[in-house]
Amino acid sequence: MSETITLYADDISCNHCAMTIKRELAGVTGISNVEVDVAAKAIRLEYSDQDALARAKATLDEIGYPVRGG
Repeated sequence: MSETITLYADDISCNHCAMTIKRELAGVTGISNVEVDVAAKAIRLEYSDQDALARAKATLDEIGYPVRGG
C-alpha cells in the first residue's frame, strides 16, 4: 500500500526543473505518481515504503533540489 507526501524544494523555479525532477524520480524504485507544482515549489509523490522515500529524498538532493518537509 502506498502513501502520499508533499515535499518542498526552494530551488524549483521553472518547468524545466519540474521535468528534471519527474524524470529522475521515475527511476527510483518504489516511487510513483510524481507531480510538481512550480509556483508552490512543491513535489507530491506516492511512495511504497520509508526506504523508497529516503531514496527519493537522496535523489532530489543529488540533482540539486534538496527538500524540506516530510
